[in-house]
Amino acid sequence: MVRLRIRAVFATLFFILSCACARADFPLGPVSIVVPYSASGATDVLARNLAKVWSDLWKKPVVVVNRTGADGMIGSQYVKGLPADGHTILMQVNQALFWPVTIPSADIDLLRDFYLVSKLQQNPMVFGVHINAPDQTFSDFIERCRQAQTPCSFGAATRHGEIMARQIIEKAQLLQAVVIPYKGTAPMMIDALGGHVSMGMPSLSVAMPHIRSNTFRALAIGANERLSTLASVPTLLEQGLEMTAMTWYGLLVRAGTPKPAVEAIVQAIEVASKDPQVLRTMHHEGATPLFSSPSSFAREAQEEFALVTPLLKKYLLSAEQPAVPSK
Repeated sequence: MVRLRIRAVFATLFFILSCACARADFPLGPVSIVVPYSASGATDVLARNLAKVWSDLWKKPVVVVNRTGADGMIGSQYVKGLPADGHTILMQVNQALFWPVTIPSADIDLLRDFYLVSKLQQNPMVFGVHINAPDQTFSDFIERCRQAQTPCSFGAATRHGEIMARQIIEKAQLLQAVVIPYKGTAPMMIDALGGHVSMGMPSLSVAMPHIRSNTFRALAIGANERLSTLASVPTLLEQGLEMTAMTWYGLLVRAGTPKPAVEAIVQAIEVASKDPQVLRTMHHEGATPLFSSPSSFAREAQEEFALVTPLLKKYLLSAEQPAVPSK
């Protein structure tokens, strides 16, 4: 009996030491952060800031790979097809969470195919007009749309944006208003800044440079409360619309990635969460740093999927064409 107990103790110690060694040894080689969107976007900038911190921490190369196409799906499918060893990390936004509903033929499900490691940051959607538009407030815009002889238009770069626009149209009773879906934030903003759509709906990180340069006027934001960076801009909630619209940026690895590798990545994220350059960039873009744990990230993603799916089915039931997430 004593001999069996001794063996059990040694087996337990061996397991603990093995896990510790595996954690200490990760990464065994270069690490890639796959960004499924274009270089210089918000996701790309965030990934490159992380890569610099992690390269210094791990003493191993950490590179950012922009594997674009199909509105973020190509890069996600690429990571899904690689070994689950933690050496290839996917950066995604919440738009991709709803692919099982919006693009079921794609056969990719973030909650099924990936392990959600951390929600890094989030920022709200901004509802605004080009600077020469007559609207000074969100109420001005709604009233103008009600009286306009030609329909007002909402430019939406994401499925979430389309849902928000259709909800506003429904709640404000803008019976003739139309939603124009775009394959990307950039073309939507070009049309919004040129006055070719009545209202643009970018994420705050995209809108901020245009707000600062006085070419885009923010009328409302999709946050729960006003932001210090845009203190004069009210929320949709203040406008009597029980709606919020947030975009998050998160890191994921393949489902089945060994726990020691995940723990090493979580530790590296904690280091990055204290890096001045990472935080400075987030704040400059109007983003709220989160750096959540895997458990809270998974729970919140599941709750968001359950909350938004009925809206997708209501407003975009037959939609199959994807849209580029607001980056």
